[in-house]
Amino acid sequence: MKKVYLFEINDVIANQMKLPYSTGLIWSHCLLNDEITQNYVLDNWFYYRQDIDPILEKIKDPSVIGFNCFVWNWEYNNVVAKKIKEKYPECLIVFGGWQQPTADRSQGFFKKHPYVDILVHGEGEMAFEDILIENFKSDPDWKTITGCSVREENLETYVTQPRPRIESIDDMPSPYLDGLFDELIEDCPYILETTIETSRGCPFQCTFCEIGTTYYNRVKKQSNEKVFKEIDWIARNRVEFVYNADSNFGLFPEHLDITKYFVNKKKTTGYPVGHRCDWAKGRADKVVELAQLFVGANMDKGITIALQSMNPDVLKAIKRKNVDNGKIKDFLGMYNEQELPSYMELILGLPEETYDSFIDGVCEVMELGQHNYIGIYPLTALPNTPFGEPEYIKKYGLKIINSYTAFNHYDITEENEFEREDVVVESNTMTFEEYKEATLFRWVILFAHYLGTMQYIARFTRKVKDIPYKEFYRRLLNFIEREEGSFLNEELKITRKNIDGVLAVEQPWGRIIPEVKENFAWDFEEATVIKIVKNQKQFYEEVRRFLVEDIGYNEDSVLEDLLSYQIDAIIDPSVQYPTDKSYSHNIHQVIHKDKSLNKKENHLSFAAKNYDGDYYEWGKEVLWWGRRVGACKTTVEEMQAV
Repeated sequence: MKKVYLFEINDVIANQMKLPYSTGLIWSHCLLNDEITQNYVLDNWFYYRQDIDPILEKIKDPSVIGFNCFVWNWEYNNVVAKKIKEKYPECLIVFGGWQQPTADRSQGFFKKHPYVDILVHGEGEMAFEDILIENFKSDPDWKTITGCSVREENLETYVTQPRPRIESIDDMPSPYLDGLFDELIEDCPYILETTIETSRGCPFQCTFCEIGTTYYNRVKKQSNEKVFKEIDWIARNRVEFVYNADSNFGLFPEHLDITKYFVNKKKTTGYPVGHRCDWAKGRADKVVELAQLFVGANMDKGITIALQSMNPDVLKAIKRKNVDNGKIKDFLGMYNEQELPSYMELILGLPEETYDSFIDGVCEVMELGQHNYIGIYPLTALPNTPFGEPEYIKKYGLKIINSYTAFNHYDITEENEFEREDVVVESNTMTFEEYKEATLFRWVILFAHYLGTMQYIARFTRKVKDIPYKEFYRRLLNFIEREEGSFLNEELKITRKNIDGVLAVEQPWGRIIPEVKENFAWDFEEATVIKIVKNQKQFYEEVRRFLVEDIGYNEDSVLEDLLSYQIDAIIDPSVQYPTDKSYSHNIHQVIHKDKSLNKKENHLSFAAKNYDGDYYEWGKEVLWWGRRVGACKTTVEEMQAV
């Protein structure tokens, strides 16, 4: 029997392991072919990051090795593949996935990567089947296999004819339903995560997204019956988290039935605990019912409104039409009225974006009433998008650095240092220095507003003093800059030093707070919030000075109430909840009920999960996992005066 090995490497983060869904689909399909089952055995399957040498010891006399390649495992895969080829030169090395170049960009690939034999482009299920069949022949001709780039003897690249899309993904086998995943999870020490596809493909062509190619423009659906069976498996095997790889969940009416099935499984079995999807673009009003069901079952984190930018010139450059024809405010108001969490996504570094338009866009979202969360992400130049095309790069004057992977929350002692990611840090309209300053503004907005430490102060100020959010946070940043030696000034210096180190590719993204967890990298804003909570008195003394000197608060009693409310309304891991507080002004009603400020005695109760001083658990659950739903905030209840 010839031996096959599969690689789909993901990182184990917070003791959570992802099942290898993509290679699972491929091998499930291959098992339908009798010629393959009679001549091949899957000898081992590698799906989480570990030291390379023990892996190499487990590989014996391989015939074919398939690598599923993504940005987070690309360098790892190349190191492993090279070592295997050196030891077993006759072994066939096949790369597939999103990271290796598409057919039109594969020329020259094998000169740089001579240990790879075949690149599979697009869907891999049938291509890998054909490769295994051809490999069994005494004189295989790889050029007959469609949808591939093949290494020739002189290391030149031969591109075969394109392979059409799979006509019906619903008719394809499932690694959940054929028993393939059963053995993988037996005695698994990790918390399980997994993936499903309610549909495959996307009708949109956003230039920053690889699935926006014409190859995937036609959406193929799975039947509800098949999806229901996969959900049954997930629940039965206590998989805690499910990511739905559907690029537009809620696009089809049957997605409501799938949502109801998920929620019912959670209610009756407790699993899956959580669910995440990419909501249908341009259908913000159509997905409300689905989101309400998930949120009601405590399964999902609300609705994502993927704006990317508020600048029309940017949207044109990235071939993106913004959500719901400009009706963002109406939909946001609808979500808030129904107490349905939503969060918006913006990308820093897009072509045609200026420093000022980026700041304006962030603050415009705040002015629309989005106080739950804004995700602001660095622009990753994925290689098979227009951001990998020399013409596109030249047109917009893009500067791209090959930085450490732009994802945080990893243990640096376990992270392989050679993993990298291309990040856009400059364009014709935003200089490198402006990009760094925009990153600092992002830091201020996120630690102060969206992770809660000053949000209620800013919202109160917007109501009572009519100071726009843009002006408030610019004044705050100026205050931090000038207060040499202060707590916030030191936080600024540390953050700036870390940003400089990241952009100089001298360190990974993120910042370590060793007294909370050694060697664990937090987002910059999360790290600052942790330091704020640990130095609360000093921080709010500086905030008081800012409010007096830069905002003009001169009523001590109002200031006392406002600062006290701000502190009470944000979860502190050292506090035992519930807590009751009395105030001499109606601060809560001003912020949440649009009331005028009055001097009126009122009593509030603050409730939250008790963390008993465990800063890591609080940071993980509140600042990291819960940031999209505003998990930093306590639940506030107005109490009747006694």
